[in-house]
Amino acid sequence: MLQNWGRKEPVLATGASCPMPGCGSLAITYTPAAGAGPDSKERDRDCIFICPRCGFEFRAIHSELLFQSVPTSWLLAAVSQA
Repeated sequence: MLQNWGRKEPVLATGASCPMPGCGSLAITYTPAAGAGPDSKERDRDCIFICPRCGFEFRAIHSELLFQSVPTSWLLAAVSQA
């Protein structure tokens, strides 16, 4: 869980389903957004999760994620005047 809610640096939220039989709970982890650009190798690394229900620690690769947020700056269009 994000410990410092007042932090200034942007973070990304990532979610995956717990692989333990009979659990399947949603696990969420937070990682720094720095170096997470679309062409970044950081995007392809495993994410580490701890299930809030059963406590199982597991890794999920990018293709197994249920969702991954993006930095706000990616959503804002650059505006320029001629």
